[in-house]
Amino acid sequence: MLITKWRDRLNTKTRSFSPNEFVVPQDVKVVKLMLSINDSLEKGRKMKKLLLTAALSFGIATAANAQSVTNGSFELGPDPGSSFITLNAVDSSITGWTVDTGSIDYIGGYWPAEDGTRSIDLAGNSVGSLSQLIAGTVAGQAYTVNFWASKNPDGGDPLRTGTVSFGGVTLPFAYSDSNSLSNMLWAPYSLTFVATGSSSTLSFAADGSAGCCYGPALDNVSLAAAVPEPATWAMMLLGFGAIGLGMRRRRSTLALAQAA
Repeated sequence: MLITKWRDRLNTKTRSFSPNEFVVPQDVKVVKLMLSINDSLEKGRKMKKLLLTAALSFGIATAANAQSVTNGSFELGPDPGSSFITLNAVDSSITGWTVDTGSIDYIGGYWPAEDGTRSIDLAGNSVGSLSQLIAGTVAGQAYTVNFWASKNPDGGDPLRTGTVSFGGVTLPFAYSDSNSLSNMLWAPYSLTFVATGSSSTLSFAADGSAGCCYGPALDNVSLAAAVPEPATWAMMLLGFGAIGLGMRRRRSTLALAQAA
């Protein structure tokens, strides 16, 4: 009998257990499931925040693109005839523009314009400047000022320089090609600025390189809001796809939670 009891104890200590005998408590399963749901929700919130930032940037750029320069090719104004007329500060007879300092020459047929039939010499009888107030700009938004420049050929070959201002910031530009009255050799320029308010003053000015009256020539002015690069749009599209997939996974996780 003693041997039998010892054998029974030995068998009890060494016997194998079936996996079914180890049952994970139901509350542990629920905790793991809830942690998984919380993790999914947190990832979804982060993705939404990133996409919202990108969407706001897109919205700002789209709204800013609606702004434009009035009479950028200077076609609307008093008739300069086959030559030119000189306009002094503070003349505003060219639609949308005001001569702020000195004087400018409003060119008609004296030389060919880059766009249309009219253009500007930024030095008339003296070094001059002109400006336009652009309404509806967005503070913090970058804008690119595009324009075409040449120079008054009557001043000879020396370099002609000037400045462009937008939103209180001034940048220089220069022109030095050997042009002529019959071939102005207009060249494109693009300068980028950041707006600081809901309206921005755009201005162009000659400097001492013009002498008394042979300034940089100006035509075909336009304004465009800087927009995200193509790679940025691609990332946005991928982001929208990722958040859609995340929402599908979240619904599946919630369905499993309800079933449990």
